[in-house]
Amino acid sequence: MEFFDKMIIPSSGSTLELMKYLLSLALVIFSIYSGVLLTSSVMSFIFKIIAARKNNDNYFRMSKDYIDLITPNKTMAIGLGIVPFFSIIIIYIQIFNNFKNDIILFFLVSLCFFFVAQVLLYLYKYSFKHTSSEGNVNRTGSINTLTGLIGIIFLIFSLRLFFGLVVLSLDSGNWNFSGSLLSMLFELQVVINFIQFITLSASISSVAFIVKYFYWDKQDENINQEYINKSGIINSWIAIGFAFIQPFILLIDFYTMPDNLLNNNSYLFGMLSLIALLIFLHLAYAGVRYNNFRNISYSFYLILLTFTLIILKSQSSFSLSSGQQLLTLTDNYDKLELALLEKEGKKGPQINGAEIYNAKCTACHKFDQKLVGPPHKEVMAKYLNNKEGMVKFILNPVKVNPEYPEMPNQALKPKEAEAVVDFMFKEYGNKLN
Repeated sequence: MEFFDKMIIPSSGSTLELMKYLLSLALVIFSIYSGVLLTSSVMSFIFKIIAARKNNDNYFRMSKDYIDLITPNKTMAIGLGIVPFFSIIIIYIQIFNNFKNDIILFFLVSLCFFFVAQVLLYLYKYSFKHTSSEGNVNRTGSINTLTGLIGIIFLIFSLRLFFGLVVLSLDSGNWNFSGSLLSMLFELQVVINFIQFITLSASISSVAFIVKYFYWDKQDENINQEYINKSGIINSWIAIGFAFIQPFILLIDFYTMPDNLLNNNSYLFGMLSLIALLIFLHLAYAGVRYNNFRNISYSFYLILLTFTLIILKSQSSFSLSSGQQLLTLTDNYDKLELALLEKEGKKGPQINGAEIYNAKCTACHKFDQKLVGPPHKEVMAKYLNNKEGMVKFILNPVKVNPEYPEMPNQALKPKEAEAVVDFMFKEYGNKLN
């Protein structure tokens, strides 16, 4: 769409790399906030229904405490919800440059539903002041129920769409997406990731409940021991139950993930998230067994770390898939910058292939000897008639020979990689025969 095209700003390679890191940060912030908002709202609504049926003040208080957990003020809703969401959209607009798709449009639809859901859930929160556990038969109680239910429905739709689009965007092969929204939402990988998001969010919300009300706000004199014991046990088992299924979801996620989206970082972040999760489960179970909820409070940061590592695992796939696009955008920026310099009668920066080769390549490669990497004599022989292919490999290396480790990305610009290849063939080309 032309409106989105006007928002695109030509960016250098370093700026695009920064955008990737900012995207990961924004996704972590928004995922944790939105996940806790959704699951705490659902739990609040469920416990409100239980309170009405059993006429139990403890359940009613738990319902109220759950909705207060993530809605202390409107600033949080904007700072942790709307701002990261909008930032994510802006970054995707920059990266999807030259691709015609409906992804950004659907992101905006998701943002609109998210905003309305937040408004409704805040109305649900404020209407609690005039609601009791005796049945919610008055007009205010009806508004409380209606705003809570519709807010949850809107939020589920918004986040289902949002995370479906994030998963779709992991593979650059989907960046021309303009197909059926329903078919995308029910793809196996999308469904698995959303289940993982919901279950992890439920664990985080339950632990956050214990930490906030029994430790951060422990000076509240209105909290009685019966409420502490009942809500502590309920939330501990909710946290353990949803966390327990995470290893299985993680394994299914790896099994269903396309091979072209997996790299060493994917496995590293996956393994670290599994370790953090197992430690969390140990502490949480110890808390329930010995009736010591302080152990569970210690594990709060572990479950946050687990969620963060899983998001970083996902973003490592995006980084791998978007590599070629970022190189193309960098090359376009360099050409634009050079054209502007020539227009002003100036020369662009001179690129010395020999200097880059000696600085980047000689630590791991020699022409005819094995070091960390294979000898360049073997590598260059594969690209005698395909220098462009060698440039592409340097810009976006992948593991080829199992005898050697995967070559790290050297963060070169396209022109720099071309200069290195030109130097190598000029220096060693006559020795290949």
